[in-house]
Amino acid sequence: MRHKIIKLLVLFFILIISVSVSLFIGSADISVFRIFDSDAINEKNIFYMIRLPRILNSAFTGAALSCAGIILQSLFRNNLAEPGLLGISAGAGLGAILIFMIPGVSFLLIAPVSFLTAMLTTVIIFYLAKGLSTKYTNFLTSNKIILAGIAINALLSSINGFLLIYSGNSVSQIIYWLSGGFSGRGWTEFGITSPIIITGILISLLLGREYNVLALGAELSVSVGLNTKRLQNISIILSSLLAAAAVSIAGIISFVGLIVPNIARLFIGSDNRFTIPASMLLGSVFLVISDTIARTIISPSEIPVGIITSFIGAPVFIWLILKKDKSEKSSAQ
Repeated sequence: MRHKIIKLLVLFFILIISVSVSLFIGSADISVFRIFDSDAINEKNIFYMIRLPRILNSAFTGAALSCAGIILQSLFRNNLAEPGLLGISAGAGLGAILIFMIPGVSFLLIAPVSFLTAMLTTVIIFYLAKGLSTKYTNFLTSNKIILAGIAINALLSSINGFLLIYSGNSVSQIIYWLSGGFSGRGWTEFGITSPIIITGILISLLLGREYNVLALGAELSVSVGLNTKRLQNISIILSSLLAAAAVSIAGIISFVGLIVPNIARLFIGSDNRFTIPASMLLGSVFLVISDTIARTIISPSEIPVGIITSFIGAPVFIWLILKKDKSEKSSAQ
Protein backbone atom coordinates (compact mmCIF):
# COMPACT_ATOMS: atom_id res chain seq x y z
CA MET A 1 0.00 0.00 0.00
CA ARG A 2 2.87 2.37 0.78
CA HIS A 3 4.28 1.97 -2.73
CA LYS A 4 0.89 2.74 -4.26
CA ILE A 5 0.55 5.90 -2.22
CA ILE A 6 3.99 6.97 -3.40
CA LYS A 7 2.93 6.33 -7.00
CA LEU A 8 -0.15 8.51 -6.50
CA LEU A 9 2.03 11.28 -5.10
CA VAL A 10 4.33 10.97 -8.12
CA LEU A 11 1.33 11.30 -10.46
CA PHE A 12 0.12 14.35 -8.53
CA PHE A 13 3.58 15.91 -8.78
CA ILE A 14 3.64 15.22 -12.56
CA LEU A 15 0.22 16.90 -12.87
CA ILE A 16 1.46 20.01 -11.03
CA ILE A 17 4.52 20.17 -13.28
CA SER A 18 2.40 19.69 -16.43
CA VAL A 19 -0.01 22.46 -15.44
CA SER A 20 2.81 24.82 -14.43
CA VAL A 21 4.74 24.33 -17.69
CA SER A 22 1.58 24.57 -19.81
CA LEU A 23 0.68 27.93 -18.25
CA PHE A 24 3.79 29.53 -19.71
CA ILE A 25 3.79 27.84 -23.13
CA GLY A 26 1.89 29.39 -26.02
CA SER A 27 1.89 31.84 -28.89
CA ALA A 28 2.42 34.69 -26.41
CA ASP A 29 5.54 34.52 -24.25
CA ILE A 30 4.73 35.20 -20.61
CA SER A 31 7.33 35.48 -17.88
CA VAL A 32 6.63 34.16 -14.40
CA PHE A 33 7.47 37.56 -12.95
CA ARG A 34 5.31 39.51 -15.42
CA ILE A 35 2.05 38.01 -14.13
CA PHE A 36 2.65 39.84 -10.84
CA ASP A 37 3.58 43.12 -12.53
CA SER A 38 0.77 45.68 -12.33
CA ASP A 39 1.89 47.24 -15.64
CA ALA A 40 1.75 43.95 -17.60
CA ILE A 41 -1.99 44.17 -18.28
CA ASN A 42 -1.98 42.15 -21.51
CA GLU A 43 0.16 39.35 -20.07
CA LYS A 44 -2.01 39.16 -16.96
CA ASN A 45 -5.20 39.01 -19.02
CA ILE A 46 -3.79 36.21 -21.17
CA PHE A 47 -2.63 34.31 -18.10
CA TYR A 48 -5.64 34.73 -15.80
CA MET A 49 -8.49 35.02 -18.30
CA ILE A 50 -7.40 32.64 -21.08
CA ARG A 51 -4.70 30.14 -20.14
CA LEU A 52 -5.52 29.43 -16.49
CA PRO A 53 -9.23 28.64 -17.01
CA ARG A 54 -8.43 26.71 -20.20
CA ILE A 55 -5.87 24.50 -18.44
CA LEU A 56 -8.16 23.98 -15.46
CA ASN A 57 -10.94 22.98 -17.87
CA SER A 58 -8.63 20.50 -19.60
CA ALA A 59 -7.43 19.02 -16.28
CA PHE A 60 -10.97 18.62 -14.94
CA THR A 61 -12.21 17.21 -18.25
CA GLY A 62 -9.43 14.64 -18.31
CA ALA A 63 -10.18 13.61 -14.73
CA ALA A 64 -13.93 13.39 -15.44
CA LEU A 65 -13.58 11.28 -18.60
CA SER A 66 -11.05 8.95 -16.96
CA CYS A 67 -13.21 8.59 -13.85
CA ALA A 68 -16.30 7.86 -15.95
CA GLY A 69 -14.29 5.30 -17.92
CA ILE A 70 -12.97 3.41 -14.94
CA ILE A 71 -16.41 3.42 -13.28
CA LEU A 72 -17.94 1.75 -16.34
CA GLN A 73 -15.05 -0.68 -16.74
CA SER A 74 -15.32 -1.69 -13.08
CA LEU A 75 -19.09 -1.95 -13.28
CA PHE A 76 -19.22 -4.02 -16.47
CA ARG A 77 -15.96 -5.83 -15.68
CA ASN A 78 -14.86 -5.02 -19.21
CA ASN A 79 -11.65 -3.06 -19.85
CA LEU A 80 -13.01 -1.85 -23.21
CA ALA A 81 -16.02 -0.01 -21.74
CA GLU A 82 -15.97 3.79 -21.99
CA PRO A 83 -18.38 6.78 -21.70
CA GLY A 84 -19.29 6.85 -25.39
CA LEU A 85 -20.82 3.42 -24.84
CA LEU A 86 -23.88 5.05 -23.26
CA GLY A 87 -24.43 7.50 -26.12
CA ILE A 88 -23.54 10.43 -23.88
CA SER A 89 -21.18 12.02 -26.40
CA ALA A 90 -23.71 11.80 -29.22
CA GLY A 91 -26.41 13.25 -26.93
CA ALA A 92 -24.23 16.20 -26.00
CA GLY A 93 -23.34 16.67 -29.66
CA LEU A 94 -27.02 16.97 -30.55
CA GLY A 95 -27.52 19.78 -28.05
CA ALA A 96 -24.47 21.66 -29.30
CA ILE A 97 -25.49 21.31 -32.95
CA LEU A 98 -28.95 22.70 -32.19
CA ILE A 99 -27.44 25.76 -30.49
CA PHE A 100 -25.12 26.38 -33.45
CA MET A 101 -28.04 26.12 -35.89
CA ILE A 102 -30.48 28.44 -34.09
CA PRO A 103 -29.86 32.05 -35.23
CA GLY A 104 -29.18 34.63 -32.54
CA VAL A 105 -28.67 32.14 -29.71
CA SER A 106 -25.67 32.81 -27.45
CA PHE A 107 -22.84 30.30 -27.65
CA LEU A 108 -22.68 30.48 -23.84
CA LEU A 109 -25.66 28.11 -23.90
CA ILE A 110 -23.64 25.35 -25.57
CA ALA A 111 -22.29 23.92 -22.30
CA PRO A 112 -25.57 23.82 -20.32
CA VAL A 113 -27.70 22.66 -23.27
CA SER A 114 -25.26 19.92 -24.34
CA PHE A 115 -25.10 18.78 -20.71
CA LEU A 116 -28.89 18.56 -20.50
CA THR A 117 -29.21 16.64 -23.79
CA ALA A 118 -26.47 14.25 -22.66
CA MET A 119 -28.32 13.55 -19.42
CA LEU A 120 -31.60 13.20 -21.32
CA THR A 121 -29.89 10.55 -23.42
CA THR A 122 -29.02 8.65 -20.26
CA VAL A 123 -32.63 8.83 -19.06
CA ILE A 124 -33.83 7.41 -22.39
CA ILE A 125 -31.31 4.58 -22.15
CA PHE A 126 -32.50 3.85 -18.61
CA TYR A 127 -36.07 3.65 -19.89
CA LEU A 128 -35.16 1.39 -22.80
CA ALA A 129 -33.00 -0.90 -20.72
CA LYS A 130 -35.79 -1.35 -18.17
CA GLY A 131 -35.05 -4.06 -15.64
CA LEU A 132 -33.36 -1.44 -13.44
CA SER A 133 -36.25 -1.66 -11.01
CA THR A 134 -36.09 -5.44 -10.77
CA LYS A 135 -34.68 -7.38 -7.85
CA TYR A 136 -31.26 -6.03 -6.99
CA THR A 137 -29.54 -9.39 -7.26
CA ASN A 138 -30.22 -9.42 -11.02
CA PHE A 139 -27.09 -7.86 -12.50
CA LEU A 140 -27.85 -8.81 -16.12
CA THR A 141 -29.30 -5.36 -16.80
CA SER A 142 -25.75 -4.23 -17.58
CA ASN A 143 -26.10 -6.06 -20.89
CA LYS A 144 -29.38 -4.29 -21.54
CA ILE A 145 -27.79 -0.93 -20.76
CA ILE A 146 -24.93 -1.61 -23.17
CA LEU A 147 -27.29 -2.65 -25.95
CA ALA A 148 -29.59 0.32 -25.35
CA GLY A 149 -26.58 2.64 -25.31
CA ILE A 150 -25.28 1.30 -28.62
CA ALA A 151 -28.71 1.67 -30.22
CA ILE A 152 -29.27 5.23 -28.98
CA ASN A 153 -25.72 6.21 -29.90
CA ALA A 154 -26.27 5.00 -33.47
CA LEU A 155 -29.60 6.83 -33.70
CA LEU A 156 -28.24 10.13 -32.36
CA SER A 157 -25.15 9.90 -34.57
CA SER A 158 -27.37 9.59 -37.63
CA ILE A 159 -29.49 12.57 -36.48
CA ASN A 160 -26.33 14.61 -35.88
CA GLY A 161 -25.06 13.71 -39.33
CA PHE A 162 -28.36 14.77 -40.91
CA LEU A 163 -28.34 18.11 -39.04
CA LEU A 164 -24.72 18.66 -40.00
CA ILE A 165 -25.61 18.45 -43.69
CA TYR A 166 -28.25 21.17 -43.28
CA SER A 167 -26.32 23.37 -40.87
CA GLY A 168 -25.28 25.85 -43.56
CA ASN A 169 -22.63 28.36 -42.53
CA SER A 170 -22.32 26.81 -39.07
CA VAL A 171 -20.86 23.55 -40.37
CA SER A 172 -17.22 24.48 -39.69
CA GLN A 173 -18.00 25.55 -36.11
CA ILE A 174 -19.95 22.35 -35.48
CA ILE A 175 -17.20 20.12 -36.88
CA TYR A 176 -14.61 21.93 -34.76
CA TRP A 177 -16.73 21.48 -31.62
CA LEU A 178 -17.40 17.82 -32.38
CA SER A 179 -13.65 17.26 -32.81
CA GLY A 180 -13.10 18.37 -29.22
CA GLY A 181 -11.14 21.30 -27.90
CA PHE A 182 -10.81 24.04 -25.29
CA SER A 183 -10.51 27.11 -27.50
CA GLY A 184 -12.63 29.88 -26.01
CA ARG A 185 -13.48 27.88 -22.89
CA GLY A 186 -13.14 30.05 -19.83
CA TRP A 187 -14.30 30.63 -16.30
CA THR A 188 -17.99 30.40 -17.26
CA GLU A 189 -17.69 26.79 -18.44
CA PHE A 190 -15.48 25.95 -15.49
CA GLY A 191 -17.96 27.41 -13.03
CA ILE A 192 -20.86 25.45 -14.54
CA THR A 193 -19.20 22.03 -14.67
CA SER A 194 -16.54 21.94 -11.92
CA PRO A 195 -19.00 21.41 -9.01
CA ILE A 196 -20.53 18.44 -10.87
CA ILE A 197 -17.11 16.95 -11.66
CA ILE A 198 -15.76 17.44 -8.13
CA THR A 199 -18.87 15.87 -6.59
CA GLY A 200 -18.75 12.92 -8.99
CA ILE A 201 -15.07 12.33 -8.32
CA LEU A 202 -15.48 12.42 -4.53
CA ILE A 203 -18.35 9.92 -4.63
CA SER A 204 -16.45 7.60 -6.98
CA LEU A 205 -13.49 7.58 -4.60
CA LEU A 206 -15.78 6.27 -1.87
CA LEU A 207 -16.89 3.36 -4.06
CA GLY A 208 -13.44 1.81 -4.53
CA ARG A 209 -13.99 -1.00 -2.01
CA GLU A 210 -17.36 -1.89 -3.52
CA TYR A 211 -15.85 -2.20 -6.99
CA ASN A 212 -13.18 -4.49 -5.55
CA VAL A 213 -15.92 -6.73 -4.16
CA LEU A 214 -17.81 -6.61 -7.45
CA ALA A 215 -14.70 -7.84 -9.27
CA LEU A 216 -15.15 -11.17 -7.47
CA GLY A 217 -18.29 -11.78 -9.55
CA ALA A 218 -21.93 -10.77 -9.25
CA GLU A 219 -23.08 -13.87 -7.37
CA LEU A 220 -20.21 -13.89 -4.88
CA SER A 221 -20.44 -10.15 -4.29
CA VAL A 222 -24.15 -10.50 -3.50
CA SER A 223 -23.41 -13.36 -1.11
CA VAL A 224 -21.07 -11.13 0.91
CA GLY A 225 -23.72 -8.42 1.19
CA LEU A 226 -23.01 -6.07 -1.75
CA ASN A 227 -26.14 -4.42 -3.14
CA THR A 228 -25.18 -4.77 -6.81
CA LYS A 229 -28.31 -3.08 -8.13
CA ARG A 230 -27.70 -0.01 -5.98
CA LEU A 231 -24.06 0.10 -7.04
CA GLN A 232 -25.08 -0.27 -10.67
CA ASN A 233 -27.56 2.61 -10.53
CA ILE A 234 -25.13 4.91 -8.72
CA SER A 235 -22.34 4.02 -11.18
CA ILE A 236 -24.44 4.72 -14.26
CA ILE A 237 -25.61 8.07 -12.87
CA LEU A 238 -22.08 9.03 -11.79
CA SER A 239 -20.44 8.10 -15.09
CA SER A 240 -23.19 9.90 -17.00
CA LEU A 241 -22.83 13.09 -14.97
CA LEU A 242 -19.04 13.09 -15.29
CA ALA A 243 -19.01 12.34 -19.01
CA ALA A 244 -21.81 14.81 -19.75
CA ALA A 245 -20.00 17.58 -17.85
CA ALA A 246 -16.75 16.82 -19.69
CA VAL A 247 -18.34 16.68 -23.14
CA SER A 248 -20.31 19.89 -22.51
CA ILE A 249 -16.99 21.69 -21.92
CA ALA A 250 -14.77 20.21 -24.57
CA GLY A 251 -16.90 18.48 -27.16
CA ILE A 252 -16.22 14.89 -28.11
CA ILE A 253 -12.75 13.75 -27.04
CA SER A 254 -11.95 10.14 -27.85
CA PHE A 255 -9.86 7.51 -26.05
CA VAL A 256 -9.34 9.32 -22.72
CA GLY A 257 -12.00 7.32 -20.92
CA LEU A 258 -10.87 4.14 -22.66
CA ILE A 259 -7.09 3.95 -22.48
CA VAL A 260 -6.26 5.96 -19.35
CA PRO A 261 -7.97 3.54 -16.88
CA ASN A 262 -6.14 0.62 -18.51
CA ILE A 263 -2.80 2.40 -18.20
CA ALA A 264 -3.61 3.23 -14.59
CA ARG A 265 -4.14 -0.48 -13.86
CA LEU A 266 -0.81 -1.34 -15.43
CA PHE A 267 0.86 1.38 -13.37
CA ILE A 268 -0.69 0.87 -9.95
CA GLY A 269 -2.62 -2.42 -10.01
CA SER A 270 -6.28 -3.41 -9.95
CA ASP A 271 -7.18 -2.23 -6.43
CA ASN A 272 -9.83 0.37 -7.23
CA ARG A 273 -9.08 2.32 -4.05
CA PHE A 274 -5.88 3.39 -5.82
CA THR A 275 -6.74 2.78 -9.47
CA ILE A 276 -9.57 5.33 -9.47
CA PRO A 277 -7.46 8.28 -8.19
CA ALA A 278 -4.53 7.17 -10.38
CA SER A 279 -6.80 7.13 -13.42
CA MET A 280 -8.09 10.63 -12.68
CA LEU A 281 -4.59 12.04 -12.23
CA LEU A 282 -3.34 10.34 -15.40
CA GLY A 283 -6.37 11.61 -17.30
CA SER A 284 -5.68 15.18 -16.20
CA VAL A 285 -2.00 14.91 -17.16
CA PHE A 286 -2.84 13.34 -20.52
CA LEU A 287 -5.38 16.00 -21.49
CA VAL A 288 -3.33 18.96 -20.22
CA ILE A 289 -0.35 17.79 -22.28
CA SER A 290 -2.54 16.99 -25.30
CA ASP A 291 -4.15 20.45 -25.18
CA THR A 292 -0.75 22.10 -24.86
CA ILE A 293 0.38 20.27 -28.00
CA ALA A 294 -2.86 21.16 -29.80
CA ARG A 295 -2.46 24.90 -29.22
CA THR A 296 1.29 25.12 -29.82
CA ILE A 297 2.15 22.66 -32.59
CA ILE A 298 0.99 25.05 -35.35
CA SER A 299 1.01 28.22 -33.24
CA PRO A 300 -0.55 30.83 -33.47
CA SER A 301 -3.27 28.58 -34.91
CA GLU A 302 -4.42 25.45 -33.12
CA ILE A 303 -5.99 22.10 -33.86
CA PRO A 304 -8.77 20.29 -31.97
CA VAL A 305 -7.41 18.40 -29.00
CA GLY A 306 -9.56 15.41 -29.98
CA ILE A 307 -7.24 14.89 -32.95
CA ILE A 308 -4.23 14.74 -30.62
CA THR A 309 -5.86 12.29 -28.20
CA SER A 310 -6.94 10.05 -31.09
CA PHE A 311 -3.47 10.20 -32.64
CA ILE A 312 -1.91 9.12 -29.35
CA GLY A 313 -4.75 6.92 -28.13
CA ALA A 314 -5.25 4.71 -31.19
CA PRO A 315 -1.75 3.14 -31.12
CA VAL A 316 -1.95 2.72 -27.34
CA PHE A 317 -5.35 1.06 -27.71
CA ILE A 318 -3.95 -1.38 -30.28
CA TRP A 319 -1.01 -2.10 -27.96
CA LEU A 320 -3.39 -2.81 -25.06
CA ILE A 321 -5.40 -5.25 -27.21
CA LEU A 322 -2.24 -7.06 -28.33
CA LYS A 323 -0.96 -7.15 -24.75
CA LYS A 324 -4.25 -8.61 -23.51
CA ASP A 325 -4.28 -11.21 -26.30
CA LYS A 326 -0.70 -12.20 -25.50
CA SER A 327 -1.42 -12.56 -21.78
CA GLU A 328 -4.50 -14.68 -22.51
CA LYS A 329 -2.47 -17.02 -24.72
CA SER A 330 0.23 -17.28 -22.05
CA SER A 331 -2.31 -18.13 -19.34
CA ALA A 332 -3.93 -20.74 -21.61
CA GLN A 333 -0.57 -22.48 -22.04
